[in-house]
Amino acid sequence: MNRRSYIGALRVNLFLFLVLLGAETVFGQQKTMKIPISKGKELLVRITEPEEFSKDKAYPVLLGPGLDGGDLKAGCRYFGTHADQHGWILVESLVHMEKRSVINVLLDYLEENYTIRELFILGFSANSVDAFQIAEMYHNKFTGVIAMPGNPDYRDKDKLKSLSKTKILMIAGERDTYWKNRAIKAKEKLDQWGICSKLVIVPNGGHVLDEFAGDPLFKELNSFCRR
Repeated sequence: MNRRSYIGALRVNLFLFLVLLGAETVFGQQKTMKIPISKGKELLVRITEPEEFSKDKAYPVLLGPGLDGGDLKAGCRYFGTHADQHGWILVESLVHMEKRSVINVLLDYLEENYTIRELFILGFSANSVDAFQIAEMYHNKFTGVIAMPGNPDYRDKDKLKSLSKTKILMIAGERDTYWKNRAIKAKEKLDQWGICSKLVIVPNGGHVLDEFAGDPLFKELNSFCRR
């Protein structure tokens, strides 16, 4: 190979290297890691970055339940089947089942690796209680809570005060009578206290709102974030 051909080959290889290197920052990807939370204990976390992810851009972040029993297939059903298409950084873990201090460990990791525009937490059914407790304790960190279905303890004024700057989105099925009625009462109290909230009742919906997974949820959430 002569000198000119050698230099040409180097340029081609360098170009291909830069293209491959840039691919990590241009396209979203899914990452799974174990974050140490105490001596001998780790938190399994899966993070889905949005399509065309860029490290130089700020994104809304949503923490959701998932990975039950360490099973990567047991993800958050409400993120949908194309989780990288919503424009959000999505985080799945069982952090709500750990000591509340573990939230700090997870948030430290996220803040070190991403530029967070807004931070929300999603709770489904019983773990909606945990989602509200976490948002109450870390109200200076979280922008809002999504409960599917679920609602804050509207009888506790002090807890409601701690959510005074938190956006609350409650989604309940029309046929899920118990949770729907609680959400209606909670909405009345939240309005009374001037707390930003919205209640969506899904027509003919039950307790498990699979019809609201993926695009319908994020359409509602993106609209709610702009309020």
